[in-house]
Amino acid sequence: MFRIRTKTQMTVVGMTIITLVLILFRISASDEVSPAFEKERDHSMQTSHSLVHKLEDISEVSSMTQSPKHIAKQKESEARIMADIRVRSQDDRIGRKLMLPNEKVHIMSNLDAENNDIKWSENKLFSGDRIVHLDLKGAPPKISYFEELFPLFRKLGATGLLIEYEDMFPYNGTLQDIPAYNAYSRSDIKQILHLAKINMLEVIPLIQTFGHMEFILKLEKYSYLREVSTYPQVICPSHNSTFPLITAMIDQIMELHPDIKNLHIGCDEVYYLGLCVRCAMAMIDNKWSRSQLFLNHVVRVAKYIRKYYPSVMPLTWDDEFRSLSTTELLEFEVPRWLEPVVWKYSPDLGTTMASEVWENYVTVFPNIWIASAFKGATGPDRYVTDISYHLDNHRAWMDIVATYGNKINFRGLMLTGWQRYDHFAILCELLPVGLPSLATNLVYVQSNNRDMTLIPHKVLDILKCDPPLPMSPGMGRSRCSFPGAGVLEAAERLYSLQQNLDRYLSDSTAKGWFTPYNIDHSFSNPSHVEHATAELDRCKMELLYIERDMTTAMAVVYDHYTASEWIETYIRPLDTKIRSLWEAKEKLLAKNHWPRRPLDASLQAHERTSSKSRTRETL
Repeated sequence: MFRIRTKTQMTVVGMTIITLVLILFRISASDEVSPAFEKERDHSMQTSHSLVHKLEDISEVSSMTQSPKHIAKQKESEARIMADIRVRSQDDRIGRKLMLPNEKVHIMSNLDAENNDIKWSENKLFSGDRIVHLDLKGAPPKISYFEELFPLFRKLGATGLLIEYEDMFPYNGTLQDIPAYNAYSRSDIKQILHLAKINMLEVIPLIQTFGHMEFILKLEKYSYLREVSTYPQVICPSHNSTFPLITAMIDQIMELHPDIKNLHIGCDEVYYLGLCVRCAMAMIDNKWSRSQLFLNHVVRVAKYIRKYYPSVMPLTWDDEFRSLSTTELLEFEVPRWLEPVVWKYSPDLGTTMASEVWENYVTVFPNIWIASAFKGATGPDRYVTDISYHLDNHRAWMDIVATYGNKINFRGLMLTGWQRYDHFAILCELLPVGLPSLATNLVYVQSNNRDMTLIPHKVLDILKCDPPLPMSPGMGRSRCSFPGAGVLEAAERLYSLQQNLDRYLSDSTAKGWFTPYNIDHSFSNPSHVEHATAELDRCKMELLYIERDMTTAMAVVYDHYTASEWIETYIRPLDTKIRSLWEAKEKLLAKNHWPRRPLDASLQAHERTSSKSRTRETL
């Protein structure tokens, strides 16, 4: 019995040693290792395999003192350890990664660690163009930032840019009232196109021609073109001045983009249609429905492009097509004049986009583009990006591609990165904040692993990030040095500060002794007030440091208008809140004597006493 017990102990010791070796091996794993380290690693692996064999020998004896259930669990554990050791010895070059919570681990084995270009197998998830969206209606970057950003896009596998200029384009002549005061100049646009060309990125301009025309219709000069006089979103398609305005914008875009192959004309979220007198009369005269009124305008704009710029294919967002029948789409020859961009930014594509929509599209359109999101789609006031959410969105899109890829040609994927929800909305996640999400999703769609739940080492390598990279807000801090990484770091610090402050205020002490009632009546226990507000000093100082560091980091990427707007949107409200809490704390701690209850009665009694005192003084 003594020998058997000893061997049982040896089993435990052996398993412990193997676990420690495995942990050390995981920590030390790297894509590139020196020859000395290779030798040391080989010796370590030999030692591990030797221990495994000893473990196998011991387990036969130790089974004599264990129950069958215990033996089964032990063998299962041993099998996992040995399999992991073998996998690690083969896939060591994969490098550092972070796993999404509650999901099965899958290892990508198609990364080339010898250079900066990502090498993928022939059978990748998506073989079409990969277009990165630049939403310039908010936080337009400096040209100098594009000089660093475009090579990064190319390394990550992007093939083009969807540039939504809005009021940042330098319209001139009759359109000179449209550009923002800080709009890009003509030379800036030429430089952007040059940078795109040398980085082999196709440029697709996006110009709104129906809905989301707030940047024009907000102006008094163009307000008469609104479909609804009080709402500046949608332009009236029936007004005689609408088409000349739109074609003038198209002509100026084309003048500076003479070599483009595709032009995106927007046309999404046309919420108000057929509501003005002109549109009502047009529908009556032509016996149109609102859908036909919509299609007439879209096709008319597309025909103009095809007539005067025959080598350019118009693209439109698809959402207004989804409720239309194939008969309506074919009646206006929609597939002849344009290609739709099917967009959806949530992970639930299977439930939110009915199969009937896809069957209609398969019947009508020979070519389709699809659009996902890498940022700017989880809330108009979100300033940190949820990578896991957007990865789920891309995974859902790859399911769609796998389902319909043999029936329709998916020309390209547009990875949108919205900077505002519309022209009037506040800034959401800044571009540098969303770069880790963009990188992860670009790499994912080029892989052959549909269930990828890891951030490959190559993403961390290109972005110069230390592992782990947080997949969701609040899961940790990023430590990166890619262009603009300081913006990401400051945003994450602000998010962490906000979380900590919310946690302090949700503590039972704050809920019981630091409420608006306590503050209004200057009535609380000082010891509890001190406890509830113990971190206010630190929060106050941390916010000052965040503002300083964010201002410095944003100066590299943006002009001072963008920096000022972001600070005013996200730092000032929190600063005001902390100052208010600080003043409340001081007010409560200034009290050293408190009245009898009820407090309202005490206040009334105090007011009566004060009134009598003033009366006596008057007499």
